[in-house]
Amino acid sequence: MARNKPASLEAALGSQMPQEAAHESATVVQHPASAATATKPKNYEQVVAYVPTQAKKRLRMMCIEHDRDLNSFIREGIDLMLAQYGQPSLKEFEGK
Repeated sequence: MARNKPASLEAALGSQMPQEAAHESATVVQHPASAATATKPKNYEQVVAYVPTQAKKRLRMMCIEHDRDLNSFIREGIDLMLAQYGQPSLKEFEGK
């Protein structure tokens, strides 16, 4: 036996919905994370690196064990590599 789907939520709820609630407009709430990404400094760029799955899992465990975020570990690694090749550190690039 096939049932016809109601055309709208109001029709589906029928008389269960109070009349005043049916005419209220919804309030849009912005998620805090989306507001934080909009204020990112313009002198930063995203870099993508592909690592083996096991290395990614190990990095996540290190983040938990040391109470740090992944970005801080990656920036530390980049600083070590820049120093090894005689390049300025990330902090020196931030001042420019």
